[in-house]
Amino acid sequence: MSDCGGSTAPRFADELLEGRRESAATAVVDLDSGERVSYATLARRTQTLTDLLSGHGVGRGSTVAMVMDKSVASVTVMWAALRLGARYVPLDESLPSARVALLLGMCEPTVTLVHPQHRGLLDGAPAGTVVTVGGELPAEPDGEWWDPGAETDVRAADLACRAPDDHAYVVFTSGSTGSPKGVVISHRAMCALLDGVQRVVGFEEDMRYLNVAPLFFDASVVDLWSTFLVGGTVHLLPRLRMPTQITRACEEWRITDTLLVPSVIRMLVGRFSDAGRRDLSSLRRLWFGGESCPVSVLRAFAAMVPGLTYVHGYGPTETTHSATLFLTDDIAGYEEEFLPIGGPLPSVDLLVVDDGLRPVPDGETGELLIGGPQMMVGYCGDPERTARALVEPPGAGGERFYRSGDYVWRRGDGALVFLGRRDDALKINGNLVHLSEVEAATLAVRWVTDCCAVPAEHPVTGKAITLFVLGRRDAGDSLPDETELRRELALRLPDYMLPARIDFLADGDVDLTPSGKLDRSRLRELANK
Repeated sequence: MSDCGGSTAPRFADELLEGRRESAATAVVDLDSGERVSYATLARRTQTLTDLLSGHGVGRGSTVAMVMDKSVASVTVMWAALRLGARYVPLDESLPSARVALLLGMCEPTVTLVHPQHRGLLDGAPAGTVVTVGGELPAEPDGEWWDPGAETDVRAADLACRAPDDHAYVVFTSGSTGSPKGVVISHRAMCALLDGVQRVVGFEEDMRYLNVAPLFFDASVVDLWSTFLVGGTVHLLPRLRMPTQITRACEEWRITDTLLVPSVIRMLVGRFSDAGRRDLSSLRRLWFGGESCPVSVLRAFAAMVPGLTYVHGYGPTETTHSATLFLTDDIAGYEEEFLPIGGPLPSVDLLVVDDGLRPVPDGETGELLIGGPQMMVGYCGDPERTARALVEPPGAGGERFYRSGDYVWRRGDGALVFLGRRDDALKINGNLVHLSEVEAATLAVRWVTDCCAVPAEHPVTGKAITLFVLGRRDAGDSLPDETELRRELALRLPDYMLPARIDFLADGDVDLTPSGKLDRSRLRELANK
């Protein structure tokens, strides 16, 4: 099995910055505040915070939580935690206090850093030592305070007592039951990802990456650390409020790379003609994943921004974001409705198996198992859930694999095609239906911007499908009606897959998750009211 031993791969994630601690090149630009810092400045600020954290007992095996808006200070916290051998845990500052307390209790931080405006979220929470980040220093400080602009001469980090299997970060996701899962990722896994992505995609030193994903979303790992790997510049976009923020930033800062969820790409294409008026010629690669994205949408984007390479990534959080990649620069000539998810990164092992975890022949449908160095350490404080997620298939020589719960099939050229999730399946009149297949057919309709298919109760069949649709109006046209949509779906789906109910969403009706996707849990509630 391969490891992250390529020539560009460090053993620890923080070494990416350690080797650039005297560089005058710009490391981070905060597009909200306008602040921009060099690698050297970032290193000096990190040293100040490293000394502060060390004084509060942070060291190898510790946890440093952060309840902060995205900023240069956030990146400083990540680097400082890693330099001390601790793991960083970014939390969503928009969560209610009870949820924040629950997550902190699961990861047991030694120190929690918090912006002043979010300080109330930590009242009564098991946050360890609380350090307030920035703001005006009160005359009588209530607890510890850190000035994120303070700098100290940099000393070399002590790597001698550390190991690649030490924890690097924890990202929280929701399970199928709605209960949170704290996914623990090691330095080995993080370095394997970065090395693999660099080998497959190839980056340049002048890379200017627009980070749209929140820092508590695992896509940010690729955004930030792949850029730091080659000494490029990360541009931090504040919490996304409108897609035109993206096109404006790309033009102003001559962005070369950005990663967007398909929902946002569809919004750019379908509802913001402003995107077409922006000069986006600096873009080299558009990264996307996490949802189905019709090739027709990518063609429309390509018409606005020709000459791009499209990087389709697939991978659960448990496998350090991206386990597979598919690259193409010929969207116009691509004939299928959806791109495949591609092949494994160099350090990733994949199996396509049946219900007994036995490999299936190429061309047959099976569940995808993912192994190799990129696999998570486990779920934070939850060994039982970890044991259920990691399995040892027959004939795998004792190697553990993560059960993705995703159904795929392998094409003749080796690329994998995603079909749907194990837990999005239901039976209607004895027929097995994958909701993702219904969504894929809906997204292939020209005027559909986004959609979500959810299970609902039906008085006759017991189970049925409710389809929520967000559509766009072409110039001078009204929004197509349900009859037209049903006619389109009937051309693509068998009768038993057709939705029993279709609800059209207006812009004001749409709830998005922090990562920019439709809020499925909210739509499930609406479907069963």
